[in-house]
Amino acid sequence: MMRFLLLLASLALAACYNPSARSGFPPSYAVETALTSDTLSSALVRDYGVGYNFIVDADSLLLLEDRPAHWSEGAVDASDSLWLHSGDAVVVAAFLVIPEDSTDSVWVKVARDQLTMGWLHEGQLLSGSYPDDPISAFIYLFSSRHLRWFLLVMALVVISIGIRMLRHKRLHMTHVADIPSAYPTLLLITLAAASLLYGHIQHACPQLWVQFYFHPTLNPLAQPGLICLFLVGVWLLLLLSLATLNNVLTYLPPKEALIYLFALAGLCVVVYLVLSFTASTFLGPIIFVAYSCYALHRYWTHSHAIYICGRCGAKLRSKGVCPKCGAVND
Repeated sequence: MMRFLLLLASLALAACYNPSARSGFPPSYAVETALTSDTLSSALVRDYGVGYNFIVDADSLLLLEDRPAHWSEGAVDASDSLWLHSGDAVVVAAFLVIPEDSTDSVWVKVARDQLTMGWLHEGQLLSGSYPDDPISAFIYLFSSRHLRWFLLVMALVVISIGIRMLRHKRLHMTHVADIPSAYPTLLLITLAAASLLYGHIQHACPQLWVQFYFHPTLNPLAQPGLICLFLVGVWLLLLLSLATLNNVLTYLPPKEALIYLFALAGLCVVVYLVLSFTASTFLGPIIFVAYSCYALHRYWTHSHAIYICGRCGAKLRSKGVCPKCGAVND
């Protein structure tokens, strides 16, 4: 099993992804723009440029067909307008800076196809769309505050149901009545560290995270130090998740394994939200150290297996009846 996981990680790390190669338009059309001095200067200071692809997420976005004019109030004629809708793929065609525009000085020209193209404020584009990349799409979705609160509520509900079932039946649950495996504990500690690092990057190095958002990759070696550590943590989470799933299905029957995994998922959501929200304060590192010590203590005192069943080889915390095969181990 571990050889397979290592092989999977090696193949994934060897794959390099080039987001600039993905474009729904011919190269000649993607760069079709008159690069004036203000257009060039505005494009150079951004993490995306001409030819970059976005997917519209907002219900609709208004495009101005005519090039915005340098009006004193930043107003433009909206008589000729086009609409983009959720799911539309667009490509950036040009930039324009209007300093006197009080709403947003940067305008971006985007195109859905040869007949649908126009201008809109950069803020509207960035808030109503995400880069045409699966990693960027996942970051965009997972960064939604509504999703975070929904996940928190669902996690608390799952954990409360698991605790109630644990009181009535002898079920297994992480940190309470855990299985004799170190993988769930290591998974939670690794998740806590990755969440703390994720929150620190967003608050202390936001530009670094923005660059990764527009040009993501799963190869840690192609990223700066902090992003590299974060991606290493992501890969460790993937490997530990697979190992945890394998151990849970090995030690527990299907129904108990399902309850255990749901409770573990709820605990993972709580750990992620708490550590990512407190990463910008002094509480973040303190909570991480305290939780790591607690998790290791619970595993070592209540879940650490020091015996092996003489019949089936299952790990046991103490001598007695093996819960897997029923053999008596004296």
